[in-house]
Amino acid sequence: MRAIIRTSLFLILTLGAASVWAQGTNYKIGTTIRINERDTLASNVIAGGQFVDISGHLNDDLFGAARNIIIRGSVADDAIVAAQSVMVSGTVGDMLVATGETVIIDGIIDGDLFAAGNEVRLGANAQIGGNVALAGNEIIIEQAAIEGWMRVAGNEISVNGTVNNYVELYGSSFEFGPNYNPGSVTTITTSGELNRQDLPNAPEELNIIVEEADQAWLPALLFSIWFYIAMLIIGILLMLLFRETTADLYRFATERYLRNTGIGLVVFLAIPIAVVILMILVLTIPLSIFIMILYGLALFVGFLLVAVILGTRAIRYVKSEETFSDYIWGLALGMILIGLLSALPYAGPFINLALIFLGLGTLLSYFWQLRFNSI
Repeated sequence: MRAIIRTSLFLILTLGAASVWAQGTNYKIGTTIRINERDTLASNVIAGGQFVDISGHLNDDLFGAARNIIIRGSVADDAIVAAQSVMVSGTVGDMLVATGETVIIDGIIDGDLFAAGNEVRLGANAQIGGNVALAGNEIIIEQAAIEGWMRVAGNEISVNGTVNNYVELYGSSFEFGPNYNPGSVTTITTSGELNRQDLPNAPEELNIIVEEADQAWLPALLFSIWFYIAMLIIGILLMLLFRETTADLYRFATERYLRNTGIGLVVFLAIPIAVVILMILVLTIPLSIFIMILYGLALFVGFLLVAVILGTRAIRYVKSEETFSDYIWGLALGMILIGLLSALPYAGPFINLALIFLGLGTLLSYFWQLRFNSI
């Protein structure tokens, strides 16, 4: 189970970052963002609002975050979307990455599909030209046609339709439809007792693996996927909106590693102490709450900054030409590197703390010196 979690996060982060770059981008922010049925846009679209409706044709990538996202037209390249409700009944020309409370795919995806949510459904009209990785509480796959392999992690899993390669299912409850037709072996991994006779319409090539019970794996998987996709989306949006600041922060950070880390250590310890004192004084409780909010935001942005620093340094170590897209690739790579470094035995927690100090110290030191025009 840990292997599929690591693999899913790696694929989502790396492939997600690869599909967005800084040139030729159309920014759309508002309550309702709509590309009408007869409209065509030739550039990338970054959309943020309450409602995003792609009914026309987008001739490049879509990168969207909203309460509701509907794609009933066509996106010629990749689509990376996060919303409470995601509905795709149109066409995506390459990869689709989607996360939300409800994710429904009932259209054509020419590339790979990665989706996570409380309910993830592939409708009867769903056609996936690549591989499929799904995670959620309830996964329903109707008469879908999938060209590649399929990996599904969920609580209740219902599978029907055609898969032209192997299928791996991780969950508690399983159901096979009458038209389920895998091209290779189907493997079920579960923590409960399960026999083949309990599964009507089960395929001939079926492996059942029973693991030790671990009730926490599904919430951990969903939280991890949602968390990292959200961080990736926010980080890319911030970098694209503040391009000059991103490059300046990177330069500032790489010139003052030790000093910024030391400042971050002091601030990391001093702020909680100051908040406690302000809480004790009672009258300053509102101020203490405000400081805690700013402190949390600084830690979050500091994490993104450290990811950009690590990833971009690694990319530019092997790459001669420097471009702005290095920061976008660097964010995804850096998040993976932080995860790997933090997981090291014994040294991992100390490395994680040092990275927190570096990000926090760099961020606060940069804006403090910017205030006095000393950068």
